[in-house]
Amino acid sequence: MKELRSIFGLLLLLVGGFVLYKILPAYWGDFKLGRLLEDQAVVYTYNKKSDQDIANSIVQSARGFDVELSPDQVTVQRGSGDLTITAEYSVHVELPFHPIDLNFKTVSNNKNIMK
Repeated sequence: MKELRSIFGLLLLLVGGFVLYKILPAYWGDFKLGRLLEDQAVVYTYNKKSDQDIANSIVQSARGFDVELSPDQVTVQRGSGDLTITAEYSVHVELPFHPIDLNFKTVSNNKNIMK
């Protein structure tokens, strides 16, 4: 009986490790995208680039760490002295018995301190 519980526990540990191996890269990419949006929001608050150019720049940079975005998934909003960048996307993770879609929404906001 103890051997059966040990085998079951080891099997459960292996399955959990495999699921983490498949899912963790999507969350790591979202973390790096969040850092990118924070940096870009600071830079583009004081830069007069167009919203479409900002979105294209973010899409290009996101490809560097395996986050596939299209310019339609990146929203740039300017207010009076502030800039908000939002990226909404989903990642399909193919698991053997239950494929899942992970939905991410990453937002960064920066205010111009000069105004």
